[in-house]
Amino acid sequence: MANPSRSLRVGVVLAGQLVEERVFSGPVSLGQSLHCALSVPVEGIPREHLLVSRDEGRFVLHVPRGMTGRVGADDAFVDVAAGQAVTLEHGARGKLVAGEATLLIQEIATPPAVPRPQLPASIRGTLADRIDRRLAGIIGGSLVVHIALAAYAWTGDVDERPLGAPPVAMYQEDVIDVQLPDLSEPPPVADPSPSQQPGVATPAAPQHQTPRPIVSRPSAPGPTQAVDSQRLANILTGGDSESGLGGMRSRQPGADLGKQIDEARNKQITIGDGGHTSRVDDRARPGTVDDRPIADNPQLVTHEEPRPEETRGRIIPGDVRPDDTTTLTPAIVLERINTLYMAGLKRCYRLGLAEDSTLGGRVKINFTVDERGKVIDPDASGVSSQVDGCVSKAMSGWRFPIPRKNGEPSETTFTVSLALQPS
Repeated sequence: MANPSRSLRVGVVLAGQLVEERVFSGPVSLGQSLHCALSVPVEGIPREHLLVSRDEGRFVLHVPRGMTGRVGADDAFVDVAAGQAVTLEHGARGKLVAGEATLLIQEIATPPAVPRPQLPASIRGTLADRIDRRLAGIIGGSLVVHIALAAYAWTGDVDERPLGAPPVAMYQEDVIDVQLPDLSEPPPVADPSPSQQPGVATPAAPQHQTPRPIVSRPSAPGPTQAVDSQRLANILTGGDSESGLGGMRSRQPGADLGKQIDEARNKQITIGDGGHTSRVDDRARPGTVDDRPIADNPQLVTHEEPRPEETRGRIIPGDVRPDDTTTLTPAIVLERINTLYMAGLKRCYRLGLAEDSTLGGRVKINFTVDERGKVIDPDASGVSSQVDGCVSKAMSGWRFPIPRKNGEPSETTFTVSLALQPS
């Protein structure tokens, strides 16, 4: 279990100057990468390395590759080399050196937490002391005036027609009260009796009439409107001229419609005179060219001279060997070369075949994929200087998926063997 009362103080010295000093209570990472707790950009130091770990409350120093030094407590110091793991006792100190970089290590008691500095209460004062009374009065008065103006505008606002807007006419439906007799009940019929004298009418009983409101509605088209419609139809279809005053034939619409439909249905229409087509050469057909016979005869067979084959070569990728295990596997690299970059490699090989048709052999290519997936340090050798230079130049434009190690971007180097065989 980690002991929180003990810490490790680490200082970084570059070219004789102390550039960083920090206190750690847990594991410490060292390397050239910016993701490390101690980033030291010095050649010889690995990219990422766990410098210090904790085991049962003790700090364990793991000497990285490329560094040497001395570690001990009191007067007992021992030399350490790359790859060793040394447990640091209480009060132990040491020094690790790699080129111009020097690490100073000391196991110490955890320093107490320093409280945040504060001014005394008598100097800080209260919140009321920090408010400017004059400014507070100006802000309060301005707020009251603005609220009063807004309330006055809200209560006295009247909806008015905007300037330049046309007036809106308000239409109201007129209602006329007309007194009509109640026709729900039939009028009483006089019942003649023998006691009545002939020729004398019996007076009818008075009827109660209930007034009903009638809403005025647009009247139906009268005789005048029908006459006007007929007059307009006569003007459009009249027979004053050959085509009528309105430019229409001298007939009523629909008089001979069936006859005209039969004429149009049985009539044959010919487009053009049938003498020639719109092509310059009447025998020309789609797909024919000037230097070949016109394809009028289906039995005609043409023979084309075979074209001389272009000198080509084959490139067979061999095994792929990475220098480290990352997410960018050899299978991914080989598939990317076969699908995307094989055409560029064949173009380089054809340059060599143009000078020597028997050129062949194996080309060994080496390249490094950086943290962005870009190829750096491309190198090719094995066949000829022309082909090797062309392949190296082509590899500088290659791109691969970003290699990751332990979830972080990392660089990795690959070596691929290409077998060149002339066809």
